[in-house]
Amino acid sequence: GGATFAIMTSLYQSLRARGLSQHIAWRASFAIVPAPVLIFVAVLTLIYGTDHPAGKWSERHNIPATEIANEQDHEDHNDSDEKLDEKKVHDTSVTVHPVQKIAAIDVAVNERLTLKAAFKILASPLTWLPALAYLTTFGVELAIDSQMSNVLFGLYSKTTPGFTQTTAGYYTSIFGFLNLVTRPPGGFVGDLLYRSFGTRGKKVWTLFCGLIMGAALIARGFYIEDHHTSTKSPSLATIMGVFSLAAIFSEFGNGANFA
Repeated sequence: GGATFAIMTSLYQSLRARGLSQHIAWRASFAIVPAPVLIFVAVLTLIYGTDHPAGKWSERHNIPATEIANEQDHEDHNDSDEKLDEKKVHDTSVTVHPVQKIAAIDVAVNERLTLKAAFKILASPLTWLPALAYLTTFGVELAIDSQMSNVLFGLYSKTTPGFTQTTAGYYTSIFGFLNLVTRPPGGFVGDLLYRSFGTRGKKVWTLFCGLIMGAALIARGFYIEDHHTSTKSPSLATIMGVFSLAAIFSEFGNGANFA
């Protein structure tokens, strides 16, 4: 996120100052910062993470969704190649209370993957909706993170003394740091809307966030185009204000997508 982006740019400048080439310094920055962090998180996930929301992978069928699906004559395929040790598996009773509305996603159960099942999954809008929402929220963040520092550096390096690539990286890292305070509320609002309006409420909230984000990004582009000349740069405060607005609603939408 933002911390990694800011640290990597600072480290890159430090390595360049020590005499490393651009190619080597950038590759070393990847090895020194992101790689150890990813390995550390992977180890924590391996130690403390669960195989499945129900706990152990062998107990993945002991969830209310399975009971509901069975009542609806849904096929429940247990993996035949898994031999469960009866001494290690505890009997699990599941009490299902009748409800008036159940979303299709709430009764999803584990099934053996076949070509027929794969086609059914790919043909379902429920598969593509969260994927496309993720693409247009977090995907936008990744696209901006990869290019925003270059844009800022190109705009202000010649007109603002001391505006280096590192400075541009610090400004760009705002997008990532905002995740700490914007993504959770986006998911919280999505959950609140779901209680009253179901999945439609979450979809409308996600689309609303996407529209605000898109409008802000388009406005920023027009502003830069209209105010950038060879001798004058657009207001950095205005650009960062619109940039932050787009970031906030991008991450609101991303949080809603996870909700």
